[in-house]
Amino acid sequence: MLDKHVDPVDLLRDAAEAIREFNHLTFPTRENPSGLAYPPEAYRAIGALKALSQRLPQAFEQIERALTVLNGRGYVSADYGTPENHIVTAGAALQESQDHAHALAAALEHAHTATSPLGYSGPITHTDADVTEGE
Repeated sequence: MLDKHVDPVDLLRDAAEAIREFNHLTFPTRENPSGLAYPPEAYRAIGALKALSQRLPQAFEQIERALTVLNGRGYVSADYGTPENHIVTAGAALQESQDHAHALAAALEHAHTATSPLGYSGPITHTDADVTEGE
């Protein structure tokens, strides 16, 4: 169970930062031109991204629900226009986001399945000590 004192938005920021860090760590370099050392790493990365994308629709739905409930209680104001107009517009965009997240998850499922049989047949560049050091 999550700590009730955790700001849920901070969790989303942490997820975004984790993706940024993944992008940084897998950026192709002279020493590692592929960005990832082995095909199973790509398989695991795609699986993790698939799981993330599968969870996004619920997050979008809950944000829309929160805005609707807060507005229904009279707790929402707007700097211009009406809160209802902004919430309807945001709700439509969040619904579209749900649709895109479903499509992303489906595409990642295909990529995950396609990379499942892949293995590595190149030179092994690490030693057993390298592997056990990270454990």
